[in-house]
Amino acid sequence: MTNQPRLRQTHYQITPEDYAALRTHLSARAKEKGAGRVHTMLFTSYRDRISSASTEETGNSEESSPQFFLHYYDDDPTYLHLERRKGGRRASAMVAEAECRALLAGETDWLLNRHNPLLLDFHNELTERMLLPQMLLTYHRELYAADGMDLCVALDTDVRSSLQHMDFLDPQQLERDALEQDGRILMEVSYSDRIPDHVRCLLEEKAPRRRLLRSGYSA
Repeated sequence: MTNQPRLRQTHYQITPEDYAALRTHLSARAKEKGAGRVHTMLFTSYRDRISSASTEETGNSEESSPQFFLHYYDDDPTYLHLERRKGGRRASAMVAEAECRALLAGETDWLLNRHNPLLLDFHNELTERMLLPQMLLTYHRELYAADGMDLCVALDTDVRSSLQHMDFLDPQQLERDALEQDGRILMEVSYSDRIPDHVRCLLEEKAPRRRLLRSGYSA
């Protein structure tokens, strides 16, 4: 299991014009950490939705329950990452394709047999909160990092969604599921404390038409 530092995240939907301006600026001034196709499956429950509605009413943004995601990259589901997010912290564990297929078929005993703390936690959440696949997302991600800072900017293009979770490991079928969708362009800003002033100025200048997404990609 791997752990990542506490990072806050802010999500925006941006226009093609703003994407082009941001990409040009970031390519010249920040280090590109990687680019490629990402496939993500989000898990949620009715309890999550009720809790989320209560959070919005009270204004309390602290996550009370962990969020779980499955990812694989570049259309290759041989190995996947199960990611847990809670309180700004992330942890992940590797999952084999056969294990993911078992999970999609409703088989969860392998989570216990792996004796991995994150997988055990996921099993408990599946049982106690009755987590289910909510949505599939597929998109192309470009990730840029600022030297010497806990700051990353991800530009995600051709973002498409599907509710057919049994197609998760079939990239071609996922593409057909979302064929009639106009792919969105999203931006994710990850930071440890606050968004630096010069980054805020960059967003004002290069992405003036951005729209804040309160619930991120799971909206």
